Amino acid sequence: MRIYGGAVNGVQMLEWDDLKLVLAIARARSVTQAAKQIGLHHSTLFRRMAEIETRLGTKLFERQQGDYQPTASGLAAIETAEKLEGEMAVLARKLAGQDIRPSGVLRLTTTDTLLHAVLADDLSAFANAYPEITVEVVTDNRFYDLNRHDADVAIRPSNAPNENLIGRQIGPIGSVICGSDQHSDPGAGPWITCDETLAHIAAARWRDRHFPDQHVAMRSNSLLNVARLVDGGGGLAVLPAFLAGAFGNIRVLGDPIDGLDNDLWMLTHRDLQATPRIRAFNDFMFPRLKSRRALFAGAIM
Repeated sequence: MRIYGGAVNGVQMLEWDDLKLVLAIARARSVTQAAKQIGLHHSTLFRRMAEIETRLGTKLFERQQGDYQPTASGLAAIETAEKLEGEMAVLARKLAGQDIRPSGVLRLTTTDTLLHAVLADDLSAFANAYPEITVEVVTDNRFYDLNRHDADVAIRPSNAPNENLIGRQIGPIGSVICGSDQHSDPGAGPWITCDETLAHIAAARWRDRHFPDQHVAMRSNSLLNVARLVDGGGGLAVLPAFLAGAFGNIRVLGDPIDGLDNDLWMLTHRDLQATPRIRAFNDFMFPRLKSRRALFAGAIM
């Protein structure tokens, strides 16, 4: 492969094959050892080096006490050879589809319910597969603004993702009435529901419409807390279908409720979609989440 072939202003230049020989001798400090390492007879390598130095009109090595020591010209050639060797290695990985390993910090926003019931195992598997990426997991009831780069990736329910975001729809999330062995009659209560910070959740509004006269025993600002309280026998609640199966004492009472579906998305800002660490995360997580589509919809309970 010719990298520096030909002549510039009458000065003969090196080729990549020449530089590889120079680099081999510099590392071995011996023509004989270098020849063994690159699979040439030592006399062939000696002759090739002599030809290179004659063509350049300068010495690249001086033999001192049996070792080949680079001259100033030799050091310049070695420095260039090492840079090209690194660049050629990167190019080879890219051409083979093995781009530089993704690294850096990736900030993920999701819900506490998804982290507890679904994502924890997958995030651990991702961390093992990509040890050079640090995932910062933020769980919050508010939707972090990807446009302001509050987070890099969001895995959250959303029926209307922002137009500046690139999204992969995982599937609908169904909601179900849940109870326990202690409480299994929605008409009798008592109920556990969200506080005013989650009043926007459709499931909370549905309960208020259909069971307005039933006693509310407890409220919380977290659906995960609500599920824990149901699991503890504190009452009934409307919960995402996937969350019900994450607790041993929760019982699902009936089919998913019509009209309460909410789409689950994996989202990132369009400016970040080609970033290696984000592409690696999306490609790793999306098929795993997509395979649980039935769980999210409430078909598996």
